Amino acid sequence: MKKNIITVILSVYALCCIACMDNGKMPNNENNKPHTEFTIQMTTPVPTEYFNPATEQGKVERIEYSSKDYTGSMQTTTKPAYVYLPYGYDASQKYDIIYLIHGWTGTAETNFGWANGRLITLFDNLIQRGKCKPFIAVSPTWDKDNRAKSWGESCDEVAVFYNEYKNDLIPAVEGRYSTYAETTDEAGIVASREHRAFGGFSLGSITTWYEFENGLNLQKWYLPMSGDSWLAGVFGGQSQPEKTAQMLADIVNASAYSGNGFYVWYAVGTDDSRFYQTHNQALAMAALFETFNETNFSYHQKQGGVHDYKAVAEFIYHALPFFFPK
Repeated sequence: MKKNIITVILSVYALCCIACMDNGKMPNNENNKPHTEFTIQMTTPVPTEYFNPATEQGKVERIEYSSKDYTGSMQTTTKPAYVYLPYGYDASQKYDIIYLIHGWTGTAETNFGWANGRLITLFDNLIQRGKCKPFIAVSPTWDKDNRAKSWGESCDEVAVFYNEYKNDLIPAVEGRYSTYAETTDEAGIVASREHRAFGGFSLGSITTWYEFENGLNLQKWYLPMSGDSWLAGVFGGQSQPEKTAQMLADIVNASAYSGNGFYVWYAVGTDDSRFYQTHNQALAMAALFETFNETNFSYHQKQGGVHDYKAVAEFIYHALPFFFPK
């Protein structure tokens, strides 16, 4: 099966037979229910001018906040986060916000430091060219020491980051900068969830799925890039996609946010080393169309994309105007 297939037709009855056919069709199931068409959406490259410095440039500020070692000791720690503020940031205005998490061996500096700030330049251009409303972006780290760790320790920290995110990070950021959160207690965060997004790349994508699973009430928008959910086990989205998808569906269906109460913009490059982690899970989720459908889920591929920040930039270029339209 080639990775560059664009249209996939999924039948709930025939989930175990998910396939890509030349005519893009699968027969109706035995109950004569119509099949559901699901399209893998191929992204297009970021126009080169979006990486040229904008005339209206935002700025990045470094903040520090108090957190804890949620992996067990609960020892207090001080952590950094980097906050992008759009050009003309005005504390009397309200801003949408996205939290972006790096991959394994990254730090809080990784996202905004990529290629001398190319993501920052992309943000500036998306706003200046009218693709997005002005927004705030935050680059934090799950790591309590803000340094590269072993795979095992990083996975432990990723698995519990949702606690820090709710208890420490959001209050520190949105208590300082102007977002739609009137207060930074849980009630205020939940009330403003439609104006908040959470995304990440690689192990940051896995972090995003942990946030979806444990904090669906905290934000509406999700941008997992090149990584799966580990609800059914490590790399479960690849090895146990149907079980993973059903577990995710159970979380949604038990919440107050089924239907259009959330949106997952899922993405991977066709030549990404983590392709099947993403691809297998995405198709299994799409097969559960009563829970995951065009109102709350889409799956995107970058043709020829590999496991790098060039793909991340392309996904962000397409996702942010969808999350925060002008």
